[in-house]
Amino acid sequence: MTAPTLSHRYGQPTQRRKLPASFWYVLAALGVALGVAFVLWVQVSSQGNPTARDIGFTLTSDNEVDVTFEVSKNPEDTAVCALKALNPSGAPVGWKEVAIGPYADENGNGISVQTVAFRTLGAAHTVTIDTCWIPENK
Repeated sequence: MTAPTLSHRYGQPTQRRKLPASFWYVLAALGVALGVAFVLWVQVSSQGNPTARDIGFTLTSDNEVDVTFEVSKNPEDTAVCALKALNPSGAPVGWKEVAIGPYADENGNGISVQTVAFRTLGAAHTVTIDTCWIPENK
């Protein structure tokens, strides 16, 4: 008795067809189109949203802080920024929403530096800008 070969036992292996070159061109073009669409979507969705940057803060007492921050927005828009004071364990001990009205500097940009004092429930370890937005009712 002879030992059976693998092809007798399991059958002939099927040959895989090569994909045509046009498939790879179409796949590459689709990938590029999706990448461009994503970049455009990110750019369009972020236009008009105000941004803020922390400059610094001062603890005036255990229950009050002064925070200085920079807001960049369209000059004719009114923005609201939420400020958050955190204790050493990261728990919020203070919150204040500040409205920044229409403003343009000497170059016509809507970049302004704001200093705000607000009370806290306890000693703050840090103060940050949580978020800024344009209110719905203008």
